[in-house]
Amino acid sequence: MLKRLGLCALVALGLVASEGHAQSPKIDLLLVDETQTFQASLMVQIYARALQETGLFNFEAKIVSVQSSYDDPLGVNTTGKKYELIVIVPRGIEDGSVLSIWLITKPIGPQTRPELLKALQLIRERVTQGSGGLFRALTPMDDGALGIFATVFEHHGWLK
Repeated sequence: MLKRLGLCALVALGLVASEGHAQSPKIDLLLVDETQTFQASLMVQIYARALQETGLFNFEAKIVSVQSSYDDPLGVNTTGKKYELIVIVPRGIEDGSVLSIWLITKPIGPQTRPELLKALQLIRERVTQGSGGLFRALTPMDDGALGIFATVFEHHGWLK
């Protein structure tokens, strides 16, 4: 029950994320939903809409099925479309076996656009606040496994 409330709170965070932002180049974002229940997928869709409404993103989403939260959910990119940020809502978040949302980017450095840094910070804050601290948003700088995802996604043509 606590985990379900935490996931509901995660959705609520998106509803307050629509504060005004100055117009600047948008971030190409791909949201990957690995959740396995109808209820969790609905909550991810509500969260996605709220992120889209911030005006910070050129937004696309994929619903994928994986055996493990550490499986590659995307494979080789045959679309030619590349993203600056890939947000993964991993399998296991709905049952509490995974307590983080993954923000996959190329390594952060001097070349990183300020808009991307602002978006990462906004998403991190909203995930933590909206879930009452139950969930966190992690980047490759926080978790080495996400760095491996970033390398695989770049190799497969998903990250720009």
